[in-house]
Amino acid sequence: MARLDINAIRRRQIIEAAVAVMAEKGWAETSIDEATKRAEVSRGLVSYHFKDKADLLSGVLARCQEIFNESVAEAIESSQDPVEQMRRVLEISIELAVVNPVPYEVFVQFTASAKRDPRLGDEIRALWDGFRKTTARAIAHGQRQGVFRGDIDPMVAATRQIGAVTGIALQWLLEPGAFDFNATKRETVDMLMRALVADGVDIGGRRGAAEAAVGLDG
Repeated sequence: MARLDINAIRRRQIIEAAVAVMAEKGWAETSIDEATKRAEVSRGLVSYHFKDKADLLSGVLARCQEIFNESVAEAIESSQDPVEQMRRVLEISIELAVVNPVPYEVFVQFTASAKRDPRLGDEIRALWDGFRKTTARAIAHGQRQGVFRGDIDPMVAATRQIGAVTGIALQWLLEPGAFDFNATKRETVDMLMRALVADGVDIGGRRGAAEAAVGLDG
């Protein structure tokens, strides 16, 4: 039986508490004291795991990126078809604004603070760069499979997709209920997929084509 890593558990507990505080109050108002109270641990324990506030916030950003990546990994594992995978990644990325908005809220706070804090700025730039490169690799893979257009630049397409997805998410976080979320998600995903897939490929992937053939409402 694997031995529990108490230090890792405590560190995760503190980070989760800081994530919750930051989502509620923003980066400027997130203090070690607030995280300590939310985590119900001693200040000394927090200081043991994190040397300062910047170190704690670094852990917060990493955790939020992890949450986002876990959702994307789930979408990718649901199919072997690059078109289905990309469609599901887009859907889940938008849906996070409703089902688990904390990562987006934290990304916004860090992005807004990027120019004022060089260290956090470097980390948030690396995060967005990682999202772009991961998406671009998925698009390039689909191009090699012949299902995505070969005349588009994967990085340009990736940047466009991330901009559309995060734009919807941020609008919803600012004013929930201001627009029809499901209709917006559906039409945005369809738009992005139409711009991406090669001629003759169904934007829902092979599964979408099969469902259409038997009259299923996807």
